Amino acid sequence: MKELYLKLGEKTYRYLAVAFCFLGDLELSKYIYDKFTTPELFDKQFEQAMVLVKEVYKKQGVPVEWPENFKERVYLMVVTGVLLCLGFYLVFHLLNYTFFVFKKRFAHLYITLLSWSATILAPLMGLWIFNEWPVYGTLFVIQGFLFFFVAWGLRIYPVQKPQPKNS
Repeated sequence: MKELYLKLGEKTYRYLAVAFCFLGDLELSKYIYDKFTTPELFDKQFEQAMVLVKEVYKKQGVPVEWPENFKERVYLMVVTGVLLCLGFYLVFHLLNYTFFVFKKRFAHLYITLLSWSATILAPLMGLWIFNEWPVYGTLFVIQGFLFFFVAWGLRIYPVQKPQPKNS
């Protein structure tokens, strides 16, 4: 396998590693978005929450009146919150990937931790969610192999340790 990495070269490997990691980020982001912004799931959870809220108001003797389009506004807030969190997540990773391409040590260490943990966790997650989301389950298992490719390549192309400065 070492021959494959050497044949690719370090520069090509780094670009492939970033592409594979970002593909995993996009896949995870899409899954999270679909999981937490599904209108059916929101409706179910919203109704459960409203039962509890109405009970609390009833015990306090306060009448319950919701503003017009309250449910739609709450749903929009949930979607916006999910998108904001995913946006921060993607920007953070893109910055790390950029520094990884430029061989910065902290980014190399971050990608090492990310790729080895995702090598194990992505397939486990895929198997866990396979019955409910078969497409995502399959994609996460495949993504685990791509993360392994990245992780193993980091052993072939390590980043240089900082050299002590001579005064």
